[in-house]
Amino acid sequence: MKRFIIRLLFFCLAPLPVLFLLNHIVDKGLQKSRYYYYSEWNDLFNGKINADLLILGSSRAWVQISPRILDSELHLNSYNLGMDGSCFELNFERLKLYLAHNKKPKYILQEVGFNTTLVRFPTLPGTQQFLPYLNDPAVWDIITSHTTTLNFLDRYFPMYKYNNEFVVVKEGINSYFGRGVKSAKYKGYQGQDKVWDSSFYNFKMNNPEGITSGIDSQGVAIFKQFLDFCKTNDIKVIMVYPPVYYEGLAYIRNHDKFVAIYNNFSAEYNVPFFNYMNDSLNYNRYNFYNSQHLNKHASEIFTTELGVKLQDYIK
Repeated sequence: MKRFIIRLLFFCLAPLPVLFLLNHIVDKGLQKSRYYYYSEWNDLFNGKINADLLILGSSRAWVQISPRILDSELHLNSYNLGMDGSCFELNFERLKLYLAHNKKPKYILQEVGFNTTLVRFPTLPGTQQFLPYLNDPAVWDIITSHTTTLNFLDRYFPMYKYNNEFVVVKEGINSYFGRGVKSAKYKGYQGQDKVWDSSFYNFKMNNPEGITSGIDSQGVAIFKQFLDFCKTNDIKVIMVYPPVYYEGLAYIRNHDKFVAIYNNFSAEYNVPFFNYMNDSLNYNRYNFYNSQHLNKHASEIFTTELGVKLQDYIK
């Protein structure tokens, strides 16, 4: 019996050294990868951004505001940290991580909207992006402050977190040996060469009376904390509501309430608010690939217009 137990323990524990080695390779590979999520996180953690102007927001920042154009227009160093599918709270947490590894920006261009800015997401979006950094205490604090499937086994047991993540594991190994993918982004920005899809049609079919988008007290309070934080740290904030397809805007029954809150914040904190909800781009479907996102061509037109406007505020 004793021999059997010893053999069983050996059988169970023998793969651990291999798993620890593989976990190390995948983590270190992803920590220098240019794949999707990881290029911006790695620039952040390695102190390679150090932007004069930092762009924050959701996917409407990520795919619609080009640092290349802003750098040319404003003669500074900008970087886009827009996060696909994120709520504002995660933008704020990312800013704090950024400041721990990079110099303070002079300006933050904060994208605002009606479905991600003034509402708190209790569930952490995009957990895949955090996998190589679970040992970082600040990252782990973000994870444990939200509802998520990640737990202590993901953090401490080798390769457990990469279960069913074959593509990510493959990229981690390839990147570790210098064969990772090339980035599809420029300083965090990724314009989308896409044409109008069916998502807005499906939205109208499912919501013929429109929707009332979320505003909650927690979300508003977090945005206020962000403005207080930036004021204390002498970081100038500029809010921008990017273009949105005009028919889509009509289906958001309470969009005027969002605008009122942003106008109030603008007045209270002396923060510029650029509202593009009535921009000429909004009235041509060919500028969008869905009701909320400009395609690459139109995003560059928008960024050029935005850059000209920012010249009065960027000194």
